[in-house]
Amino acid sequence: MRLLLCLFIVSLTACTTTEEEMTVVSTQAPAPKLAPYTLHQYVGDISAQLSKVQGSFKNSSRIAVTSFLMADAINNGLADGQMAGLSQQVQESILTQFTQLGYNTIEYRLEHTVNLSSNYDSILSRDISQLRQRQNIDYVITGTLTRQQHAYIVNARMINVQDLHIVSAATTEIPINVMWSSEKIQQRDGYIYRSEY
Repeated sequence: MRLLLCLFIVSLTACTTTEEEMTVVSTQAPAPKLAPYTLHQYVGDISAQLSKVQGSFKNSSRIAVTSFLMADAINNGLADGQMAGLSQQVQESILTQFTQLGYNTIEYRLEHTVNLSSNYDSILSRDISQLRQRQNIDYVITGTLTRQQHAYIVNARMINVQDLHIVSAATTEIPINVMWSSEKIQQRDGYIYRSEY
């Protein structure tokens, strides 16, 4: 009986020494952070690079700016998902910045008349039948977006439409977290965030 009691005490002692400490894992995700600069500020880097035109360039040259498309889907590739609106916002920011830099930028999406609706009015369109027949453009700024894990790589170029010669080019990174979306689930800095349940 004493032997049985000794074995029981030894087994209890062994159990307490072999238990592993439980690791406590925090279930609170860190507060999401936005990129340190606005999208317009990141595009400023592109505009500065593009403004260094090679070769002869007349100040009166007319420049158009098109949407920036995903590099792997040029035929139908606007950025979507978390970066919805990125393609058009890069275009709009470059158009604004080049105008502010004194370049002769043109708005080729201009219709012949103002369209009035019950809650908005507009003179811009993407309907080719509503646009002017002849567009007088000397240079076009266009580019692509390539998604990386942490950022979009933006490549831009200004092209002479007469001879297709690239007269300036630019590249920069725009962090993924520069814009937020309305998606229910997002991944930011390696963490998953859920905005709705």
